[in-house]
Amino acid sequence: MHFDLVVITAANKAQAAGYKAQLESRKGYVVIPDPGDKRAGSLGATVNALKRIKNLDDKARVLICHSGGDAKRTPAYAALGKVFVPMPDARPLLDHVVEAMETLPAVPGVTICCGDVIPRLDYSKVKFASTGVTGVAYPDGPWQAQRHGVYIVDGYKDSTPRPVKGFLQKPQVKSGRHLIDTGIMHFDWAVAKKMLSLPIEGDIYEEFPKMLLDGFAPFSVSVVPECEFFHVGSSRELLTLLGSGGRLVDSCKAPIKKLEGDNLVVNVPLSYGPVVLKKGECLTSLPIGKDDWYHLKYNIDDNFKSDGLWQKHDLGEKMKIIDHRRLSKLRRREIKVTAPVRIDFSGGWSDTPPICNKEGGAVLAAAVTLDGKRPIEVTVRERKDKYIKIVSKDLGKRRLLKSASEIADHHDPHDWCALVKSALTVTDFKFGSKGLDIIISADLPKGSGMGTSSILGAATIAAILGRVDVDEVGSLTLKLEQEMRTGGGWEDQFAGLTAGMKLMTTKKGEEQRVQISRVLCGKKFYDALRSRSLLYFTGQKRMARNVLRRVLSFYEENPHNFANILINAMKKGAQEAAKAAADGDIDSFAECVNNYWRDKKLLDAGSTNDRVEEIISRIKPFTSAVTLAGAGGGGFMYILAKSTSAAKNIRETLEKNPPSKYSRFYAFDIDDEGLRIE
Repeated sequence: MHFDLVVITAANKAQAAGYKAQLESRKGYVVIPDPGDKRAGSLGATVNALKRIKNLDDKARVLICHSGGDAKRTPAYAALGKVFVPMPDARPLLDHVVEAMETLPAVPGVTICCGDVIPRLDYSKVKFASTGVTGVAYPDGPWQAQRHGVYIVDGYKDSTPRPVKGFLQKPQVKSGRHLIDTGIMHFDWAVAKKMLSLPIEGDIYEEFPKMLLDGFAPFSVSVVPECEFFHVGSSRELLTLLGSGGRLVDSCKAPIKKLEGDNLVVNVPLSYGPVVLKKGECLTSLPIGKDDWYHLKYNIDDNFKSDGLWQKHDLGEKMKIIDHRRLSKLRRREIKVTAPVRIDFSGGWSDTPPICNKEGGAVLAAAVTLDGKRPIEVTVRERKDKYIKIVSKDLGKRRLLKSASEIADHHDPHDWCALVKSALTVTDFKFGSKGLDIIISADLPKGSGMGTSSILGAATIAAILGRVDVDEVGSLTLKLEQEMRTGGGWEDQFAGLTAGMKLMTTKKGEEQRVQISRVLCGKKFYDALRSRSLLYFTGQKRMARNVLRRVLSFYEENPHNFANILINAMKKGAQEAAKAAADGDIDSFAECVNNYWRDKKLLDAGSTNDRVEEIISRIKPFTSAVTLAGAGGGGFMYILAKSTSAAKNIRETLEKNPPSKYSRFYAFDIDDEGLRIE
């Protein structure tokens, strides 16, 4: 059940203006600054909010989220307020706090919480007393007791509210179990009305419990079994909880040239120029007035609360003159994901359910760039309305989705929007929570065999989530293909998500956990591979799902155990090809690639066709190995020439008389990064 009103408290009018700018389109939210343009304490802020609330009856539910802190220990988000720190799903911390509080018992009254903390507990276990004030606590050791408030009761067996006998603030206990305050407090409307007579001052977690114990109102506590706190208390914690790869980059329009690690880069405009930060250096920019920027550079372990840096930089005064319109414009949320495509050298089809479930899989593949570019690109940016606009740059199409039912209609693989709609579905996107522009691009021919669809799906999922967890994105991509009813395995997305040439393996079973082993080729092998390898688009397009249906049908029939023999040969070939590459044995590597092409054709005759065979026959005198990428039937052909001069002969032969007007060579290189998110 939702709250009838969510109140966000602010320390002063300037902070309130910033909060209002970020809540501009929200209904049911109100920002209330402390009076006198100075902090009144959480009890004072509560009383002030209660005095300002109008037109609510005794059946209403109100949440007061205390957010009046200066965020001194996290200066990167001081201008926004910690309550608006973006979480991994790109939504602010506030949304997660409110969603958690909405699962508390749906009883009338006022609920109090902290805006910069998410207590992670079983909210279904919480019970509120029928009258008076109820706190929420959980048992923990002395270390937590020394950092929080502690309830004292005579005894408890479950979460049934018990009378509070005492309340201690950060007691210096050395042992034992103690009832730790979670920061959640609820009181009925009778107490709320009585609080209107209190002065606007004091701390609701310190002065108020004393008043309650002195008889102001009945005081109880509901004890839940356990709790963890998600709390961003410092810059270091910010990086640990929300960063990736030793850095957190948020709303940086300036080009990032070099980050050496342990870096926060937040709200930096294009005018700053290239960002270069040493290890531990952080950068945030404050829009001061209509035109100026104050660029704050500091160390990740600087405290600002106790080391005098807040005063040195005069940040208290600067926060009062932040131009939140400019800040909002800079922070128009945009996530860009780029990714390579992939070439499979051996083991394909062993990654495809139900084959991989019954046999386990082993595939050798490499992430590659084409013509010096990463062909897959997805950009997700927030809209002011609640709609979803999908744009395909390569198709030149766009569509506006105005309902959840349109997203749910994603099972037709011929619908060019199906991939994005399926990505929204598998990421549990809630229509109406926010509007998005989703711009997708795959800069290579359709039906290429380079894993384009799966990698584009993975990139779209990562862009919507705002993070790249390889296992998570890879498994969600498999679900995406099931939603689209196109089938497919795990090879493509994992090959595009991760860098370089790698051997990917799984064990048989329903749950496919992909183990990825990077194949580190020696310089001699790598140089030979680069000088002798060619990538040629045959001009023959094909639909992978047609080949997929035939292969799976053949596997299920398994005449004379032949399909099983072929799959195991492919898996063994992947292992042998990986070893050959690691050993620098390019001749053995070539043999493995040739065997793979032979086995693919035996598994399905549709893996090749007359045009493909004609190309292969024309270049046969110059080749050591050849295979079609992916399922085959057309698309890209990988060629390993006998020598550098043979590679030149192959190029001249096919360029002189191309089999199709669409046929051409693509420069390619092994990608050393995998899927990248900005």
